[in-house]
This record gives sequence, C-alpha cells and structure tokens, in this order.
Amino acid sequence: MSRVPWEVKAVLALIVLDGITVIATYSRFPTTELYHVHHSDTIAGGFGRELVALNFPFALVGIALVGLAWPRLHGRLRIAGVAAIALCAVVYFGVDQANLDAKPLNAVPALGLALAVVLVLAVGASPERQPRGDRLRIALAAVLVFFCAPLIAAELGFFLDGVPFLGWFFETGRLAHQPGVAGLHHAVHHGQHHGWEATMLSLIALAFSRLPRPRLLDAYLALMLAYGVGNLANDDWLEQVVKRGWTSREMPSVLTPTVNWGWAGVLVGAIAVWALWFRQPRRTTPAPASPAISPSA
Repeated sequence: MSRVPWEVKAVLALIVLDGITVIATYSRFPTTELYHVHHSDTIAGGFGRELVALNFPFALVGIALVGLAWPRLHGRLRIAGVAAIALCAVVYFGVDQANLDAKPLNAVPALGLALAVVLVLAVGASPERQPRGDRLRIALAAVLVFFCAPLIAAELGFFLDGVPFLGWFFETGRLAHQPGVAGLHHAVHHGQHHGWEATMLSLIALAFSRLPRPRLLDAYLALMLAYGVGNLANDDWLEQVVKRGWTSREMPSVLTPTVNWGWAGVLVGAIAVWALWFRQPRRTTPAPASPAISPSA
C-alpha cells in the first residue's frame, strides 16, 4: 500500500463509501421511490443495485486504474491488465438504463474492476505528482459537487427541502410534471442519478490527472472529465429547469455514444481538456526506471 498514491486510495475510498450508500438506500426504499428498478426494499435489492453501480460508473474507473499501473506491469501481470480492461469494457453491454436490476452479465465488469484494483494495489503507481492546474482542479471539483448537491442527497435518501440556501436553490421534493411522462413525480427521485455517477468520473479524472501515466491515458481522462460534465448538465437541466416549467426542451442524452449535439460538445470539451491541460509534455531525457513486481515475485 505504500506504493499506492493517495489519489488512488481516495478513489478506492469513494467507491466503498458510494457502495455503502447505494446498498443502504436501495435496501430501505420501495421501487416506487426509485428509478427503473423492480427489486428494492430488501438487502438483496440493495446489493443488486450496487453490483450495477460497480459496472457504471466504476468499471470505467477500472480501466484508468490499469492505465496508472501499466508501466509497472510485466509478463503475466500485463496480460492480467489487458484482461481487466477487456472485462471492464463489457459495461457497454451490461448496463441498461431502462432496467437497472442486477443480471448475471453485470458480474463481468465488476470482476474486471476487482482485478484492476488488485493489480494497482499490488504494483502501485508512480508517487511523482504533476500539480500544474491544482487550483483549477479544486475550483472545478467544488462547482461540480455543488451542482450535484440534490443528486448526492437523493443517493443518501433525502430531499434538500428545508436545507438553508440549497433547499431554495434546488428543486428536489416538489411534485413536478415531466414532458412525456404521465403523472406527477418528485423533481429528484431517490437513489442514484446518472449525473452523480458520471460526475464521480469527472472527479476521479481530476485526481488521476495529477499522476504520471501512459500518454494514451491523457485522452481517456480528458474524455472522463468532459463526459461527467455533460451528464451532470443533462441531469440538472431536466430536474432543475424542465421540471420547473421554464422550458419543455430537454438536453440530448450523452450516456452512451450517439450522434447528437450533446456528444459533439463532450468530444470538443475532451479535446480541449486534453490539448490545453491533461496532455503530458514529451520527455526529452530517458525516464527513470520504475520498480515493478515480476510474476514470480
């Protein structure tokens, strides 16, 4: 563990804490209070929803974890790293936002995430830092967390009604109408929201961007950051603008790759972050050798 940077430890702690919250919330609320689940209000339902959360968003984090550990992986450990990435990539097929109940396929990306965690804990990552842009990281993280406040509260299982300032700034518990959906529903339903799930990817990208990494990971982290911002904007726009009746026009979904102006914005943002911030300068001198654990160690 001494070889594991605090940024990685903080991300692993976030995964654990988020998991505890998901299990607790989905174990105590009925399906009518949650989103697109059919089995809740039981411990089994809570663990089932957490299995899906280990797919999205956290299997995508598993790919980044392998990337951070990659320079220290050799031989069979590198093969294990490739396997972890492949298993994590199954998340694209394993999660359906229309049905968030756990299914056998969800075990595959979760296994990939577990393997990625084992690898990074075993070999560690470079302890060097690239703190350029830390003030911007902190400011951006603070803005993201603020606009995620109603979604974080929803995952914890409560509304912000009555909370000083936040209860006035955000709509959460009020019954509201959503275009195209029959009946009235709370502005922000209890449980996980894709805006918070993806925002965790943005926060993790900000943390991991401080660490040395393969150059290919620069682009991946930039895409994680832009993807998280895009999904938070999509979620907040629906719940804080459309459901207030200010407009009936919704932002296009950016949950999965598709051709729309939302994804165009995500890609442009990712390219800008990569080019202006996350892209590492090319080395002009050989990099010092990194200690590694061999498969026979």
